[in-house]
Amino acid sequence: MSDRISMIIPNQSGGVMDYVATMTAQLGGDARTLVFDPARDMGVDGDSVLLHYSGYGYGRYGAPLHLLAWVRRNRPRMKRFGVFFHETHAQSSSPLSSVFWVSPVQRFIATQLARHADCWISNIEVSTDWLQARAGGVPHVRLPIYSSVGELAELPPMRDKSLLVFGSEPLRASTWREAGEPLFRWATANGVALHDIGSTIRDADIAASLQAHGVTLHGRLPVERIHALMRSATFGMVAYSPHCVAKSSVFGAYCAHGLVPVLLSGNTGTYDGLASGTNYLHGVPAADPAPADLKRISRAAFDWYQGHSVAASVTAIGALLRPQAVQR
Repeated sequence: MSDRISMIIPNQSGGVMDYVATMTAQLGGDARTLVFDPARDMGVDGDSVLLHYSGYGYGRYGAPLHLLAWVRRNRPRMKRFGVFFHETHAQSSSPLSSVFWVSPVQRFIATQLARHADCWISNIEVSTDWLQARAGGVPHVRLPIYSSVGELAELPPMRDKSLLVFGSEPLRASTWREAGEPLFRWATANGVALHDIGSTIRDADIAASLQAHGVTLHGRLPVERIHALMRSATFGMVAYSPHCVAKSSVFGAYCAHGLVPVLLSGNTGTYDGLASGTNYLHGVPAADPAPADLKRISRAAFDWYQGHSVAASVTAIGALLRPQAVQR
């Protein structure tokens, strides 16, 4: 029988597409990527299929019932069917928010997809616990998101005293906004060079602030250049809650390069094996961290990443979708 794995993704650029491109290349064999199109026959007969699910990628309100219907129709044609839950559902307590009304449908779709699957994968502890309670004994694994801009085999002996902000334009704008003047004061006082990597930030106030404070604006860079900058920097900053930061490819990139992650969030809890002061710094530092502390956090972030590096993720996903190959 065919050993082909078809990765199904939404027709949307961004983190999921980048993640799958790396995964497909590394799986080898007859792995391929298919952009979901319910209007045509996607040719999955006899394939092991891994659906990369993020509701808003497949539908305006994050509730793609048409996707669930497609899975139900085509499930008998597949050799194995797995779901990678990049998201499960959104939440809101306000009836004024559309999320409040569509969240029950989102939860229904995620539950049904997990129950129809031979296996499923999630990227954060919170989602894993939620799915486990609804999908019974379906085999599964939790894999935080890996870096799509390279990894280091070992930590470099020396680093520049610099801090990077990397990612999509909205994420970077949010990060600079959240950090605000305390970051610029801290960087100036401690000789930390600030770098922004990514497409131009359109918020005029933030853009003006970055220029006024001497932030190096790199714009969009090739992967090789991003990899080199991350190899030499000390810090990587992102505005993300620790309860879901394991699903961030930006955080994954920081850890893959042994940067000291700086998380900007009001949440101080411990999730996915990540703890403040151990694997990352919580908030802009009040003072210059001691070199020994930076080295310790860098090592802890790097070591945490190894459990779901590209190679480790390929092995885990291959075991779920090609179990006969593992048994031989």
